[in-house]
Amino acid sequence: MWRVIADALGLIASGLLPRRQGLLRNGPRRWAVTLGLALILPVVLLYYWIGLWLDELLFRGYRRVAVARPVFILGVPRSGTTALHEALAEDRQFTTQRTWECLLAPAISHRHLWRGLARVDRRLGRPLRRLAGWLNRRWVAPLTDAHPMRLHAPEEDYLSLLPQLSAFILVVAFPDSDRLWRLGRGDIALADDERQRLMRQYRRVIQRHLYFHGAERTYLAKNASHATLAASLLEAFPDARFIACLRDPAEVVSSQLSSLGPGLRALHGPIRQDELTRRMLAQLQFGYRNLLSVLPARAGDRAVFLPLGAQRQGLAQAIRQVYAHLGLPLGTAFAERLDTLDAQARTHRSGHRHALTDYGLDGAQVAEAFADIRAAFNFAATEAIPAGQQTPLDHRLRVVVVSDAAPQRNGVGTYYSDLIAHLDTRVAAIRLIANGGEGPVIPHWHETALPGDATQSIALPSPIALRRAIANTAPEVVIVATPGPYGILAGLMARRLGARLIFGLHTDYEALAGLYWGRLRGAVNRVAMRGINRVLFRRAGVVVSNSAHMHQLAREKGARHAIRVNTPIPREFLETPLAPLQIPPRRILFVGRLAAEKRVNAIIEAAEAHPGLSFRIAGDGPLRDEVEAAAARLENLEYLGWLDRDRLRGVLDESDLLVLPSRVEAFGTVALESMVRGRLTLVSPGCGITDWPALADGLLVMDGEQTVAAALSGLLALPADELAARAETARERSAQMARQCIDEWLALIAP
Repeated sequence: MWRVIADALGLIASGLLPRRQGLLRNGPRRWAVTLGLALILPVVLLYYWIGLWLDELLFRGYRRVAVARPVFILGVPRSGTTALHEALAEDRQFTTQRTWECLLAPAISHRHLWRGLARVDRRLGRPLRRLAGWLNRRWVAPLTDAHPMRLHAPEEDYLSLLPQLSAFILVVAFPDSDRLWRLGRGDIALADDERQRLMRQYRRVIQRHLYFHGAERTYLAKNASHATLAASLLEAFPDARFIACLRDPAEVVSSQLSSLGPGLRALHGPIRQDELTRRMLAQLQFGYRNLLSVLPARAGDRAVFLPLGAQRQGLAQAIRQVYAHLGLPLGTAFAERLDTLDAQARTHRSGHRHALTDYGLDGAQVAEAFADIRAAFNFAATEAIPAGQQTPLDHRLRVVVVSDAAPQRNGVGTYYSDLIAHLDTRVAAIRLIANGGEGPVIPHWHETALPGDATQSIALPSPIALRRAIANTAPEVVIVATPGPYGILAGLMARRLGARLIFGLHTDYEALAGLYWGRLRGAVNRVAMRGINRVLFRRAGVVVSNSAHMHQLAREKGARHAIRVNTPIPREFLETPLAPLQIPPRRILFVGRLAAEKRVNAIIEAAEAHPGLSFRIAGDGPLRDEVEAAAARLENLEYLGWLDRDRLRGVLDESDLLVLPSRVEAFGTVALESMVRGRLTLVSPGCGITDWPALADGLLVMDGEQTVAAALSGLLALPADELAARAETARERSAQMARQCIDEWLALIAP
């Protein structure tokens, strides 16, 4: 109940708060209509919830009703779902919801009430029925010209989710609600717990209906809007059967736009048509792709595609094919009725008129937007097509990565730069938006040096400019790489854009706070980071990390779904031939931020203790002056400065051993890069890379607080063949991890 109240307040707020890029125009009418709806909404919800509460008191047995092998008619809007639903509703093996049940009686107690009123109304000469007819003709019909509503007609049962404010039709009343638009891309835009909660609510809807009408019958549902929830339905109803109605996108786009327009304009006056067109195009694209990717891959033997041409060519024959494919019994009475239904379908002509030009579109634009969909499915087919015979559509999504770290500047920047390079050809589009990146220039409201490292900055970007930069890609997935101002704002914006949020937790900022901020400021910043993480964890569909420590931290901090993933490696590191390795190692390399937690001083001490070895330090940071002074003092120590990735590969190839002695290191990407180049790699136990058992045989790990100098002495005493085997194993295992990483991320992006 409290969640519904919060959602109701969110709907009202969406209408009252001005929006620059919304559908509604800001002004008195917007606020007046919203205030009027705000007065009506509590009354309607109270009516619904009284009935639902009574169900729990009087008819609680409905929860034990089994929903066995339901049949769901899905499809993009305006593709013949209504005609098919009305035909199948005449088959007595099915029970389906009627308009009056969906809108007026979602609860069992409501239905008993209205049945009683109907009996009284009949005895009084049906005054209530005549009033309902007048209201329908006067107020409802003008709003639903494309989809006429009759009280006893079979109807889309998603309307029964109105008590939970989870019916997409509410977008007509609250067109600027980000939550409702996320429902329109539910499988990808809703977090896992949101999808599961929605499916639990939907199951209760079906159980109530079966309890009232008879649990022995098969439940039949039709929802065009549930095309975007096909995967969720498969999870919630694993034995369900599906009929997916499809129609050429060129005919669907203008039809759907014209069906929403009258209701929006009747309530709100002129709307921003270009914004409605953009949103509906994105939603329709996702609906097609979701059906054509999910059903063939996951329900091939329990789903069938029904092109509109098959219904038009012969509804009776199409239904017989559907029944045969899905194993549905065809009773004698309904088989005889099919000929009459077929004749009615052949003579039916829709009065709904629409054209693409009415919405600033032309055929070429639509053809380009749906090119992959039209190539994947034969919309001109005149027969039902079993889903198992349809090749699953490679559903490639648009992805935006937002980071406060400049590309390749540190471990996080490097991780996502490498990931994007690998995914570039595996998704529809992937774009990096970062502080200091090469993408769009985003104005900063404030910028300050990173505490403890003046070579990097923390910047507060303009929220409007950042939102515009993200929205231009129209992403289905937003990956937030860091919990800085860029990441926080992007995490808050993801839902509003209807995108699924993935949060990358790669650094324990709470632990680092004490190193640079002192006791008081450190405590304040730890509290702040804890709050930021909680907000992002709640919003994220999944929290990813690449070390056991960060994974455990995510779970302890309240992440609903935390996953460990591997780490990517640039292609050049994997594909370029290896340089010879000298054993025992003579050339020692450190790469990283020159900061206290990296224990750079331990490298300098090792250079002093082993004058016969050659040491090189690469990186930048607050200890740069100390490193430069040591390099000037010691003949066997060279400072290289900060290196880009191409130069780094060359420097690794010129080395025999990489040393990473960090106190705090979420993973240690440079260690993996060293391994994949066939170098010996020595790390401290504080490096997250040691948490990966698959890499253990290729790594050399220091003992506790052991100094680098001491660790090198022990390493040099090892047999040469053992060190060579370590290097070879390191190369094989790290390359395997890099390949697995890409597969893992593809599964996260399109679960």
